[in-house]
Amino acid sequence: MSAPSTAPAPADAAALSARKQSNLAFSFLSLDPERKAAMGAFYDFCRTVDDVADEPGATDAEREAELQGWRDDLAACYRGEAPGRAAALAPVIQRFGVEQAHLLAIIDGCAMDIGFRTFAGFRDLQKYCYGVASAVGLCCVRIFGCTHPRIDAYAEALGYALQFTNILRDVVEDYHEMGRVYLPQDELAAFGVANDDLAAPADNENCRRLFRLQYFRAKHFFNQARRLLPESERQNLKAALIMAAFYEDILEKIADGGFRLTTQRVRLSKTRKFRLLWRTMRGLKKPLAPKHLPGTVAVWGGGVAGLSAAIDLAREGFTPTVYEARANPGGRAHSLKDAATGLTLDNGQHIVMGCYKEFLSFARHLGIEHKLETQEGLTVPYVSPGGRWSVLQAADLPAPLHLLAGLMRFGELSPRDRFDIMRFGTVLRVGAKPRPDETAGDWLRRHGQSDGTMRALWEPFCVAALNETLATASAQLLYETLKRSLFGTAEDAKIILSKVGLTELFLPEAQLYLKAIGGDLVCNAQVAGIEAEGKTLKSFSTKAGPVEADLYVSALPWTALRGLLPEGSGLREKVGKIPSASILSIHLLCDTKLFDGREAAFVGLLDSSIHWVFDRSETLPPEHDGHCLYAVIVSAAGDWMELKSAEIVEKLQAELCRFFPAAEGMKIVRNLVYKSRDATFAAHPSTEPLRPAADETPWENFLLCGDWTATGLPATLEGAALSGQRLAVILDKRTAAQR
Repeated sequence: MSAPSTAPAPADAAALSARKQSNLAFSFLSLDPERKAAMGAFYDFCRTVDDVADEPGATDAEREAELQGWRDDLAACYRGEAPGRAAALAPVIQRFGVEQAHLLAIIDGCAMDIGFRTFAGFRDLQKYCYGVASAVGLCCVRIFGCTHPRIDAYAEALGYALQFTNILRDVVEDYHEMGRVYLPQDELAAFGVANDDLAAPADNENCRRLFRLQYFRAKHFFNQARRLLPESERQNLKAALIMAAFYEDILEKIADGGFRLTTQRVRLSKTRKFRLLWRTMRGLKKPLAPKHLPGTVAVWGGGVAGLSAAIDLAREGFTPTVYEARANPGGRAHSLKDAATGLTLDNGQHIVMGCYKEFLSFARHLGIEHKLETQEGLTVPYVSPGGRWSVLQAADLPAPLHLLAGLMRFGELSPRDRFDIMRFGTVLRVGAKPRPDETAGDWLRRHGQSDGTMRALWEPFCVAALNETLATASAQLLYETLKRSLFGTAEDAKIILSKVGLTELFLPEAQLYLKAIGGDLVCNAQVAGIEAEGKTLKSFSTKAGPVEADLYVSALPWTALRGLLPEGSGLREKVGKIPSASILSIHLLCDTKLFDGREAAFVGLLDSSIHWVFDRSETLPPEHDGHCLYAVIVSAAGDWMELKSAEIVEKLQAELCRFFPAAEGMKIVRNLVYKSRDATFAAHPSTEPLRPAADETPWENFLLCGDWTATGLPATLEGAALSGQRLAVILDKRTAAQR
């Protein structure tokens, strides 16, 4: 008997036609003849077993029996017996060492299509995708000749990326043609989407938010595969890289279309495919940019910094789990429940501006932009003692004319004040950087700012942005803030408020997005201690027990972190010197409308130790109809913090009467006083050198984020988001430096 041929048997006409119509046809162009023939035979096997599960007219039992026949024939092939149905595949198995377990996983994945079924959650769907995609990749890399120890992890990740893209692309088609839904049912329920909604989802906002989550998941696995890609295997993986380029381009095309999916499948033209093929092949001539390997990440703290870090790292291919000490995420921007009234109240009012690029990017990635309300233009109303109103309102003009027009109409400023401000703005654009040890007040005075500008513009802005007065605030931080906001573009100066409570702003999306890629958000999980060995952090403990991860990120406030750090460490000594600044928030449920008919739901108070009053009456539930709800903010609270709650309310009501005539007869039904002694770091010039860099830690696998770290910004939501979204870049730069 002659030796068996290593060339696969010729495919039939139907199989050849199916190959030519697939994206694989283009990727096959990069293979040598032997591997191209082997991939053709392997593709025909995959196509055949997939078709068995969808065979029209066959019963489920008949389909199961046919797939079992394939399993039996494969087993015979690996025993060296007659391969039966696997005859065309046998030479490929023999020549390239394709593993039996991977081929069986493909069959098992296809078998999951038999009968109508749904997928409860991500893990359930991931199991299916492993069989129909990742196991396919594991076979392919054997045919491609790859041997790197990391190649299986790469193939598995890329398989998930391709299949999750496939699922998103075909979601409407799958529903119409086969009545199948390849999306986790818990995710549909979370977004308020029923299976039947997938019949026509293009104009369904809930469906589009659901699809954004699917995009995020696919992007996670594309980036994970990129991080796992071995440099030494790129030439062998040409076909895989071409397929990745095709499918990621499809994914981005879906996103660019606003996730408005229809029965018309998103496709790439042949011209576009050839361009992507050429670009991919050309890219093989350039060395890979070094990237940190993906892995599990434990993020301590579920505030904006921690959530931002987790979402960005998840998008970049890592698998984070956030551990939050409280019952809900949000950190220093969270909501709390008042048992007496049943109201959910925020611990403080946090304003976002259009210049908060990193925070708004975080919001887009998390899909929560619909929970934010943006002003048409900068509009900040102020009231002076006696009830005199004035509004700083930018005009709909290009910068800097938008601010100039607003200043001209701001009644609290004299003509000379307006001139001084605009002159200062001109100087700011060309430099005017403050000295490191300079206070904001000294810096502004040095540039000719008058008492009138200090009172009506700079002091209120500084206190709001830095939680410090001009006399104590860092000029460097004020400079950076002004450059980005008031003296930026008209869009940069817009004010954005949350339409929902701060905790609701991040939920359920934060947890959904993390669970969608295998991570999680765990609440009531306070970090109680850590275990380190040399330059490596080994684990940390919560009340549930020890937790291990590949990488650890602290998004805790500096006041909470320093107690966890080892005695004598440079980081502990540094953060121990960072001073705190307080904020006082008072919620008032009352029977009186203090102000009405204004263009914003908040007002600033001039010449007062009270800084802002927010009207939150629109958030009241029906049972409180007829009442008004106000949130009063005292930044840099100082002496207020030493008063008892009753004294605070009494002082507050007397102060409100100075500004709002209606406050004289106001009846307060309920008050809630929230004192935050460590609301922000004290933004003094002397504090800046104490703020650590993200990687300024005792351990190589431990990073920092938080608005108190060295972001170059004050303690704002933007600083928090920025600190979290730069970690992947820092890790990649460190990896590059180590090579």
